[in-house]
Amino acid sequence: MYQANTFRKCAAFAAACCMLTGAVTSFPAAAEDSGYIFRDTFEAGASDWNGRGAATTAVSGSNAYEGGKSLYVTGRTAAWNGAAKKLSTAEFQPGTAYSFSANVLYEGSSGTTLALTLQYADAAGKTIYAGIAEVPAPEDGWVQIANTAYEIPAGASDLLLYVETKEGTSDFYVDEVIAAPKGTVIEGAKPKMFVRGDLTGDECINAADLTLLKSSLINGFQDTKLKKAADINQDRQYNVRDAELLMQYLTGELEDFPVEKPQVQPGSGFNRESIEKSYSFQPVSQLTKRSDIQDPFIFADGTRRVETVDDWVERASEISCQYEYYMYGKWRDGSDDEVTYKISGNKMTVYVKRKSTGKSTSFTANLSLPSKVRHEGGAPVIIGMHSNISESTATQQGYAVITTGGLMDNYVAQDSNAHKGPFYDLYPYGNTWEEQTGVLMAWSWGCSKVLDALYNGAGEELNINPENAIVTGVSRWGKAAAVCGAFDTRFKMVAPSCSGAGGLALYRYKSEGKTYNFSSKGGSASYRYSQNEPLSSLQASGEQGWFNGRFMEFKDPNQFPVDQHMLGSLCADPNRYLFIIASCQGEDWVNAPSMWMSYLGMRHVWDFLDLSDHLAINIHLSGHAVIEEDVKYMCQYFDYHVYGIQPSTDLSKLQTSVFALDQNKDPIWDTFTKNWLY
Repeated sequence: MYQANTFRKCAAFAAACCMLTGAVTSFPAAAEDSGYIFRDTFEAGASDWNGRGAATTAVSGSNAYEGGKSLYVTGRTAAWNGAAKKLSTAEFQPGTAYSFSANVLYEGSSGTTLALTLQYADAAGKTIYAGIAEVPAPEDGWVQIANTAYEIPAGASDLLLYVETKEGTSDFYVDEVIAAPKGTVIEGAKPKMFVRGDLTGDECINAADLTLLKSSLINGFQDTKLKKAADINQDRQYNVRDAELLMQYLTGELEDFPVEKPQVQPGSGFNRESIEKSYSFQPVSQLTKRSDIQDPFIFADGTRRVETVDDWVERASEISCQYEYYMYGKWRDGSDDEVTYKISGNKMTVYVKRKSTGKSTSFTANLSLPSKVRHEGGAPVIIGMHSNISESTATQQGYAVITTGGLMDNYVAQDSNAHKGPFYDLYPYGNTWEEQTGVLMAWSWGCSKVLDALYNGAGEELNINPENAIVTGVSRWGKAAAVCGAFDTRFKMVAPSCSGAGGLALYRYKSEGKTYNFSSKGGSASYRYSQNEPLSSLQASGEQGWFNGRFMEFKDPNQFPVDQHMLGSLCADPNRYLFIIASCQGEDWVNAPSMWMSYLGMRHVWDFLDLSDHLAINIHLSGHAVIEEDVKYMCQYFDYHVYGIQPSTDLSKLQTSVFALDQNKDPIWDTFTKNWLY
């Protein structure tokens, strides 16, 4: 619920106060007075800043974040054109971390990413361009780009600090550029606060907002931002009810705006499968590069918006088709499969016949059963892509475990580019995209067939309840677990571990070179991430088989029309849960900070659907695995939400992570969703 006392109704006196305080000019202190290494305010000149590329720079009095002047950057013909300043290695020593901050006012449209970058020569003399910090350009106003702990790479020389954009060539202003010792928190421009009812965006709710709301209801809304502010009761409809509530608030009848979101019937899942699939997407060569993290609430055509729950179900169907078309290949939904089984000791053989061709295949699954079933209706079951997923911990909690592979292999499809194994016996890898199912999808199909076998009688025979199934896996099988959960909606919970690139880590966020403090988890107080897994690794011979042929056409991650918060969001459902597992230390390649950022993006989808408590994350200290800690949290979380069993631990820990701590937070995590619809 929106609390009225956190914002203000603007009477004449309050408005006058706003005008008076807005007229005060503040002049920054000298760098030496603040402990800064330098502080460029542009009040007395350009402070050694020059244009980069075709750009020109000049001091301007038209706009300023602080004081009366700023640096105006014009004439840009490429995104990398911007404003640059040379840094001395005597002041900025290689191998040492510093705090950097700049404030930027971009004159182009939102959707552009603003960046603070370091150009330098490495020990071999090669020119390197390293990102210090990035932030989405807001729709209007100044924004800060900052990093409190950027380490100058060892051996670097010829340092050049510059402000650029990742796309677009519009002019921009730069002000209050500051460098300081590592850990210095530098105050900067904050994105404008969004508040329901403030249609004019002046940070006051008054009669002008009511007038604009009435006009927009009659004549139509000019933009999404205005429409969002006009949804006073958050029912995702824009009507007279919103005007009534705003009027009652202004006259004092209401102190709070009520929340009247449409309710989703508990236990009733979304029927995404009822929507006809369509694969009318652009070829990879025609996709536009973009470095911002895509808004999941905007349809692929760029014009249609998600406004209702039904809209989201349709959008989720479209996203799933995009993943099939561009990345993972065709999902085999089971409609052409006939599944039987045979249980012998701690093994279950799953037999599958493809009805349209008459071909048959089989594979073996390993069974680990609890000594005592404590859940009504049969034991819940964890279906793993491989073994060594803390099976004994799970069975001690009363959960059955079924795995479709050994420690380093999977019985359903070979981990290679050969596309061989039981899955490909039935669905051979062909030349057209409809015949190209990557190995991640094939492994997912295997877990789906185990679930089929449980529904077809094995569940009753083993005292397992297939309706309460969890799918999990680690690393490449973590990617597959995320894919499986996105496409087989029968899995009650999806628990991918250490899934990285191609799983739930964003393609567009790199943590390499960044330093984190993991002492709160018993780890290093200064852990610096090395290389994250790049796109080129996923496309190399050892991993390209995981994907379809079209995936090989991408040359740049910024070409992807989706990013991995959207894969996770396919699990958002009133009857389902997503439990993300990652490891923060020793997992540089897997890029845990990117999975945290992906989780933050997913949270907007779950919040929109009023399903916030259906999304969880556990980032353990170390271990490229599903460790005992993960399984204990997972089982207690599942017990609580599905069976109503009270937990013995604090489940609120599963809504945060070590990356949420101030010393580890990247400023972009607070701003990358600012221009999303919700």
